[in-house]
Amino acid sequence: MPPVPTAESGSYQPFSKVAGAEPLPGYRLIEPLGRGGFGEVWKCEAPGGLHKAVKFVAGGASEDGQGERRFAQELEAFQQIKAIRHPFLLTLERVEIVGGELIMVMELADRQLQDRFRECRTCGLPGIPRDELLAYFADGAEALDMISAKYGLQHLDVKPANLFLVAGHVKVGDYGLVARLDPDGPASGNRGLTPKYVAPEALRGDPSNRSDQYSLALVYQELLTGTFPYNGRTAQQIMLQHVSSKPDLTPLPAGDQPIVAQALSKDPEQRFSSCLAFVQALLSVSSAAALPNAGMDVRRARVQRSMSEMNLPNNEAMAEEVDTGSANRHPVESTQNFTLPGGATNITRPGAAGRLPALVSTNRRPGSVVQAPSGPQQNNAATSRPGPAAPPPQSRFAVVLNPIRSVVPVARLIGMQAPDSPLSATDFAMAVLGEAAAGGHIPQMAGDLGRQVDGTWVCKFPSTVPLPVVPIKLAIVRDTFRVNAEQPEPTQIVFRQMVTTGYFSSRAAKNSGFEVIVQLPPPGKVVGEVTVTGGIFGTPDKEFSRQAQDIIPQMIGSIRRELKNVDDRRKHPRLAASFGITLYPIHGDGGIDTPVYARCRDVSVAGISVATETTFSTKYAYAAFEGVGITAGQTVLVRWVRTQVVDRMCVSGGYYRTDL
Repeated sequence: MPPVPTAESGSYQPFSKVAGAEPLPGYRLIEPLGRGGFGEVWKCEAPGGLHKAVKFVAGGASEDGQGERRFAQELEAFQQIKAIRHPFLLTLERVEIVGGELIMVMELADRQLQDRFRECRTCGLPGIPRDELLAYFADGAEALDMISAKYGLQHLDVKPANLFLVAGHVKVGDYGLVARLDPDGPASGNRGLTPKYVAPEALRGDPSNRSDQYSLALVYQELLTGTFPYNGRTAQQIMLQHVSSKPDLTPLPAGDQPIVAQALSKDPEQRFSSCLAFVQALLSVSSAAALPNAGMDVRRARVQRSMSEMNLPNNEAMAEEVDTGSANRHPVESTQNFTLPGGATNITRPGAAGRLPALVSTNRRPGSVVQAPSGPQQNNAATSRPGPAAPPPQSRFAVVLNPIRSVVPVARLIGMQAPDSPLSATDFAMAVLGEAAAGGHIPQMAGDLGRQVDGTWVCKFPSTVPLPVVPIKLAIVRDTFRVNAEQPEPTQIVFRQMVTTGYFSSRAAKNSGFEVIVQLPPPGKVVGEVTVTGGIFGTPDKEFSRQAQDIIPQMIGSIRRELKNVDDRRKHPRLAASFGITLYPIHGDGGIDTPVYARCRDVSVAGISVATETTFSTKYAYAAFEGVGITAGQTVLVRWVRTQVVDRMCVSGGYYRTDL
């Protein structure tokens, strides 16, 4: 197996394990997930078929003769972690020593926080939006403070790769460097520490109960802004900067800088009293121009409650722990908390003059934005004595887009300056459609027969034929093409022809052939969509494959004739797609709401269908697609026309606005 790079440590080492091995009875290794400070992590299949994560930590002697003692002390700390149950700690399920090696079985997370950071960067954002990031940090800080306050443990390896996302929350994991703070014991040493994120005192082998806070502050700036406070290029340079250099915090919002500066103090005693106190200080910095955020209020209350439960000092006023002075206090600017650049011509600051083209109908609906008349307003008190000019009305949005275009860069939606997009809305839509087709044939009309890049034929059309009648109508297809037919479930019929020996229509037992699958709509729907797919399976001979490629589209056409009894009102065919999408809801006055993460369901040349966990009240939104090359960093305007709840998700469909 080739060497595996660990960029943070600067070393290159091969994985010592192999897929298929069982380090513990019943735990079969599947694939490597990564490498930590002490060892490596693998995905495994546990007894019962569940997937878990397994971490291997190497033991051994040391030059000072304390290696075995430290190993035993670390094992004791791991045993304490194993017994701890907290919603924001990745669960440790089993800890064993086998052959002088520590083996830990733990919960398998959905992904790492650094994966979410990469998603945001792909969409053109500097990093994770501040409100979202603080929600994650409130989770992680609570877990770190709990193991510190109640068990005297420090994680000592807080970094984006060790903050795991599970069901929308962060869980702290990877306990390979966890250490008990014992003033009477030996120094913990610094074997395996990640130089980029380590606190100065931990580098000296003397970690404190505020070492994790230092690491958390480094991670905060990196994930929010995409920059790091220290610019060292080697591990040695970064470690030296941790000990003696001043961090560069200028990329941070002005209100965050003194808070992060205190958390990065070289002296642990000068930092906040806890990780939660650090997060509480960040939460206390608000934007006067932003919309009221009930979610942030809930997080503040939860942080305060958690601090009380752990008897941690409460940050009632940020000035008690952050000595900045009122002259240096600045609110965080813009929805994403980045300073608006000077001289931007495409951004209207809250309260600026000028009107935008109306997006919302003038007929009022619940939740709609009332448009101000475009002409001058009549003043009933025009004859009264003139007074001082009234200040311009303040917008409730931190970012107001002007002008509104069909395609705009992501940067403009977060209050930054950017040139006009080179893409037209039509080019944008075709790029998305082409990516969904993955290089295959794109159907040109509803009910048209399309072909995917893997050779699978696809056809979708509406039907009102009742489920019990479908097998009867399709019996003629079975008899005409002399194929086998089965119905494995009420909403699915499968036609299959196995590979032949001698002539095409004979049945053979070889596991190769072709099949056509008819997926019917769920029962209870008057009009539903039928999806028919067809393709070759196994490894049939060339002659069989040639004949099958002629038969499959004929069969699909015959099925369509039997079941398609209504016209499709859709002008454009849809292709299934699963892109990640970031939606930026926009109001009638150009005000941009907090971004909403969505998953694409299908796309067409005219619009999209998406699923979200939360609803948004606007009729329009800008959509940024992940993984569609030429659209990177750009968004397209979508007008929503329908929303419904499906499997506890909000499914919305809309059309691209191509005329702005």
